[in-house]
Amino acid sequence: MEKMVVLRHSVPSRITHIVLMICWIILAATGFAVYFKLVGEVVRAAFMQWHIYFAIPLTFVTLGYLVVTPDRAFMFAKELLSWDRDTIAWWKNLGGYPYKLFKIGSPGSPPQSKYNAGQKFYGLCVVATLAILGVTGWSLYFIPQALGKFWTLTFFKLHVWLSFFVTLFMLFVHVPLVIYNWPDFKAMFRFGPGTVPLEWAREHNPKWVEKELALLKED
Repeated sequence: MEKMVVLRHSVPSRITHIVLMICWIILAATGFAVYFKLVGEVVRAAFMQWHIYFAIPLTFVTLGYLVVTPDRAFMFAKELLSWDRDTIAWWKNLGGYPYKLFKIGSPGSPPQSKYNAGQKFYGLCVVATLAILGVTGWSLYFIPQALGKFWTLTFFKLHVWLSFFVTLFMLFVHVPLVIYNWPDFKAMFRFGPGTVPLEWAREHNPKWVEKELALLKED
């Protein structure tokens, strides 16, 4: 008997996520290598060119997601900004992840929607970071003279250190937890539909499943 599934990630969302991920990794690697002088002067110059090249698709894909699929962008923003008592309560024991991974604290977790409180927080951080990096990065590239010395230095420091801390959070928190939640990982990166097993979704995102099933019944 075929297992019941529910759509977790749409095709536009998956494409956007994967392109942004690839661009972010290359931008972080080239940017940090240049800033911390991890490579020679000639390589640093080449890395800066690659940094600009990959900033272009990152910018256009981000804006394209807003323009081409405004309904999905609105739903995504609405989900990230939807915080209720269960969302707040998730932070009391971080959704039970310390217990699941290290047997620390309690295992229970309040019922969550499509994204849990940690994912919502991280999503808001990434959205804000993309906006700030876009403004600071392209301003430094196109109009450094107009910014003046103070704002040039401020934009540069903000651009470097904000991306640095978000990248660290992505590498040491987001990525390990995504791999831990393997069905969600497969839904995002495998070929085929971005679905997860219904049982898994009911366990991790019961409020979202109830909402999705209610919509199906209405249809």
